[in-house]
Amino acid sequence: MFDKRLLSMVPGAVKFIVADVALQWVALACNIALFVVIGLFLQATLEGAADASMAIGVIAVSAAAIVVRMVCQTAAQRMGRKAASCAKCSIRQQVYDKLAALGPAYSETVATAVAVQVSVEGTEQLESYFGQYLPQLFYALLAPLTLFVALSPLSLPAAVALLVCVPLIPASIVCVQKIARRTMRNYWGSYTDLGSMFLEAIQGLTTLKIYSADARKHEEMNGAAESFRKATMRLLTMQLNSITVMDLFAFGGAAVGMIAVLWQFSCGAATFAAAFSIVFLSSEFFIPMRTLGSFFHTAMGGMAAAEKMYAILDAPLPVDGACEVDPHDARVECRGVGYSYDGKRQVLEGVDFSAPCGSFIGVTGESGSGKSTLAGILSGANARYAGEVSIGGIDLRDISAESLRKTITTVPFSSYVFKGTLRSNLLLAKPDAGDEELWGVLAKCRLAGFVRESGGLDMEIAAEGANLSGGQRQRLGLARMFLHDAPFVLLDEPTSNLDALNEAAVLRALAGNRAGKTVLLVSHRPSATAIADATYSVEHGRVS
Repeated sequence: MFDKRLLSMVPGAVKFIVADVALQWVALACNIALFVVIGLFLQATLEGAADASMAIGVIAVSAAAIVVRMVCQTAAQRMGRKAASCAKCSIRQQVYDKLAALGPAYSETVATAVAVQVSVEGTEQLESYFGQYLPQLFYALLAPLTLFVALSPLSLPAAVALLVCVPLIPASIVCVQKIARRTMRNYWGSYTDLGSMFLEAIQGLTTLKIYSADARKHEEMNGAAESFRKATMRLLTMQLNSITVMDLFAFGGAAVGMIAVLWQFSCGAATFAAAFSIVFLSSEFFIPMRTLGSFFHTAMGGMAAAEKMYAILDAPLPVDGACEVDPHDARVECRGVGYSYDGKRQVLEGVDFSAPCGSFIGVTGESGSGKSTLAGILSGANARYAGEVSIGGIDLRDISAESLRKTITTVPFSSYVFKGTLRSNLLLAKPDAGDEELWGVLAKCRLAGFVRESGGLDMEIAAEGANLSGGQRQRLGLARMFLHDAPFVLLDEPTSNLDALNEAAVLRALAGNRAGKTVLLVSHRPSATAIADATYSVEHGRVS
């Protein structure tokens, strides 16, 4: 099992893998030298030819061989860890870069839970593949050949017998590989299903509690956990059976070599030193392959994760246009726009509307009518739309990603707040903004008083803004929108978490500071769109 693509993704790990194999080979050479020297000394002792100087020499050589072997094995393990670390960093970076390249529409290709599991736990599984399996694979091919060359002068029949038996172990691995792949694929499928369900339950725990549905969700998770347990036990059973077969071939093959050399020794065709060396080194023919077999099963977990990783990495990238939007002409037009999440039910169909440059357009409609889907299309989050959408007279698909980011500021109904300080969250929108400008946008969003009371711009913000109310998080998102100062502002239910007083204040600030900006406000509240120049209504996926 060798995946060229996986290795090519981490070219920096190759040098560590080569060093690992080389160090293991040196350790093997020391081991061969150790037993051959001891065997020769014992033979000399039996023949009465040994003396004190020979004994001292044997002790010195043995000690040197043991020390070098120990140092090499320790260094080889360190090289394996470096290869694994290099692989994890590189592969995680590639998965992240691919998700970033897919842009806001990545969720149309891969579920967030799957992306998290693949880039975190899946990459951890690859640690065994790069740090243990790959070095052992090459060493397991090199070690028997080295032993054959070293021992064949001592007893060619025994060396041949040992070498012939070695391929039985990889043959057993090949025989179970197809079963192992299917079993591991089922294991990872159950694992990702359970992980997705757990993440969903945690994120929706408040809702489950409100409707007393947590017990039902618990039962569903128990069922998924039981499926995962069964998949795990099937995997462990397959691994145990496979290891048993490999042990049979390993011990049986070593026994064949021992019997062959002892038979020669009994017939006088092999010396005592040859018999001693081969008896003690015969297991070295099989230990590398036996260890490879053990690593094979752990590496299969990484390979199963790699298959899911490839699905992300092979996802077609959106075509990045080459056109740039004129910041002074951010008019928006939609013609015959349609959208379906599952390819069956149309959420939007035949949508036509326009937002002239500098206008304030409202979009209203009941929940589920398709308002947020339309906002997702305009922001780039829903890229698989039909029809034509243009900004500044340029088709949305022809606009470069960089120009689109500069042109559009999107404020979703639930703005994400990062752990850090209030200042760091605001500077996401404008890194070079000064304190005066930051306080100005906070005042526009009626957030300045709260910030002063809570420690100023450097007040600590918990992960996901857990120490802020829903309204405060939303106003922080609106403050970032004011800082970004893009020519097209897209607001999707921006005041859903605000009371009437704060909603009116924010909308007045928005209307008073638009200065030629095109503003599209999506809201189910008529009060929010009351100040708009024109209002469209979305009903059953159509705009009127």
